[in-house]
Amino acid sequence: MIKRHTMTRTTMLALAALWLSACTILPESEPLSVYQLPAPQMQPSAAGQSLPTLRINTPRTGFALSTPRMLVKPDGNRVSSYKGARWTDPVPVVLREHLAKAFTQQGSPARVSTDEHALHADVHLGGDLQQFQVRYEGLQPVAVIELDARLVNPNSREVLAARRFLVEQPLDNPQAPGVVVALKLAADDLAEQLIQWTADSLKGYEAK
Repeated sequence: MIKRHTMTRTTMLALAALWLSACTILPESEPLSVYQLPAPQMQPSAAGQSLPTLRINTPRTGFALSTPRMLVKPDGNRVSSYKGARWTDPVPVVLREHLAKAFTQQGSPARVSTDEHALHADVHLGGDLQQFQVRYEGLQPVAVIELDARLVNPNSREVLAARRFLVEQPLDNPQAPGVVVALKLAADDLAEQLIQWTADSLKGYEAK
């Protein structure tokens, strides 16, 4: 019995040593750079148009775009991500926050919120995010944002207006920092179009 116990203990010590040695030869984690999308720079509205209160909902999207990965479509239908680069939040949240800041800076409507706080608003702006990535067209990389936007009455669930927005911005630098700059410019362009479309769509609208 004593001999069997000794063998078992020896075997356990040997297995533990092998496990520890295996841990030391595993590759180190790759460096990870986390990027913010720079804040928009919208001009305050000069017009005195009064619009209903607005809540910007996180756009719905597929699995690939629902993560913080920085995506690139190098050719055909293949989608990859930039190695060692991530956004601060999942892509739909990054875009939602950018749009909320843009609407707030522009100042019309006067009250803007997001679904993160679930506050009451007369109209909800939401939709489906189809693209938020870099796409190669030949040798030219282009930052692309595609959003199927909807303005909805939250009480009746009536769609007040719907439109597809597609914006593109060529990249000066195909590395991750250049991607951030290009997508910021594309997001600013998208925000300007959304703000104007929202104002036009809600002229004379009264919440029910």
